[in-house]
Amino acid sequence: MPARTSASLESPAPLGTPPTSARWAGLALVVGVLLYIFPTALHGNPPIEDAEATLEYVADRPLWTIAHLVNIGAVLLWVAAVALLRRSGHLSPDAGAVAGAFWSVAGGAFAVYFGIHAIGLWSASEQYADSHIDSAAVIERTESMLLVLGSAAFVAQALIGVSLAVLAFALRTPTPFLRVIRWAGVAIGLGWMLGAVLLNFAIIVPCTVLAWVWCVVLGARLLRR
Repeated sequence: MPARTSASLESPAPLGTPPTSARWAGLALVVGVLLYIFPTALHGNPPIEDAEATLEYVADRPLWTIAHLVNIGAVLLWVAAVALLRRSGHLSPDAGAVAGAFWSVAGGAFAVYFGIHAIGLWSASEQYADSHIDSAAVIERTESMLLVLGSAAFVAQALIGVSLAVLAFALRTPTPFLRVIRWAGVAIGLGWMLGAVLLNFAIIVPCTVLAWVWCVVLGARLLRR
């Protein structure tokens, strides 16, 4: 019996075992992508080099707060997907534990980063529109907030990138298709991280889109199984 138990831990678990956890993981990956895309489109490219223009940009978007909270929810769904993938046996034990730890940290950092977007910038835009509040003081506070966001942005993006790479590496790959999925995810995640380290959104943006595709492909396979 002990030998069988050891062998079962060493061999790749078939996709869909147990089916409920695997399917929930697939659903979390796909829904997470959909929830990530909507806020990203709404967020656009705010003029962060100009605090006053940023406040006006935010004020023109009544769904700003909700959209950014939804974006946080999208990343938390990915964190949940990792936990469900570990439960269903789709991740190797050691690398899966590391992936879970990385995603917990990345999810927390991203929540703080976009939480400032959602609440801090929106509150400042409302204060700026209030004639009873000194607009110069609001602009000064916004400039400080934008400096914080500029620092947090690349840290959060780098953490998500490396977390994706670790998750992909942790995948069990009993089929050639899954081996392609694994190494594609590793490359995409490392590219995302590299773009953040280089402070280059020209690298981050395409890697983000590729990460969405990767999550949908993996999620769809889990749902099919």
